[in-house]
Amino acid sequence: MITSHLKSIFTLVAASFLLSSCTVGLTPTDGSKAVAEYQANTLVTYINASMDSTFGATINSLDELDDYFRTGEIIKENSTTVIARKMGDTKVHIKLIKVSAEETEVRVRIGLLGNIPESQILLTNILNNL
Repeated sequence: MITSHLKSIFTLVAASFLLSSCTVGLTPTDGSKAVAEYQANTLVTYINASMDSTFGATINSLDELDDYFRTGEIIKENSTTVIARKMGDTKVHIKLIKVSAEETEVRVRIGLLGNIPESQILLTNILNNL
């Protein structure tokens, strides 16, 4: 009886953790303002640039930040996923989704449960490289 209640409570806590979201600010060096939404352990924003430009900026950002090592890309017609590792062997997934010819959705997940501050740094660096 107690075990089933604990399972139910754990399931509710896990679901609320995964479904919680918040909006965070990004501050590129050009003085512009951008926001990203943290949802399902992933930081998501929209960038007014083509997917190719955003991909180049993403690669440059990972190369500039010393803590990251790029391990591969999965390139599809309307999306590209950049896979990397952070110092300490933490998984990093950056998914670029083509919304239109000049707009790209960028999704950053660092680690299993996500990391808002690190994701903000990475997204801001991507914006700075555009």
